[in-house]
Amino acid sequence: MALVGAWNIDEMRSCNLPQEVASAFTAVTGDLAGADYMPVLYVGSQMVNGMNYCVLAVQTVLSAIPDKRLVKMIINVDIEGTASLVSVSKIAI
Repeated sequence: MALVGAWNIDEMRSCNLPQEVASAFTAVTGDLAGADYMPVLYVGSQMVNGMNYCVLAVQTVLSAIPDKRLVKMIINVDIEGTASLVSVSKIAI
């Protein structure tokens, strides 16, 4: 159901993430409750204490009327190889 004045996120398709990014994405999104995430664009990486990865994703909030929005996700993989979600920010369109 479309809301007046709201953007509808249509025709976005899941992208193929590099293997190390895909593994981290699956690790951090697998246990999140209340929403599903589909990666649509791998933006890049940043070397820090380990590696940060930036991924744009469609977030589908699980409710009676599912709400889709575009989000920027920052995922960190530390030097031991443990993935953690640093941030999820809604992208205003």
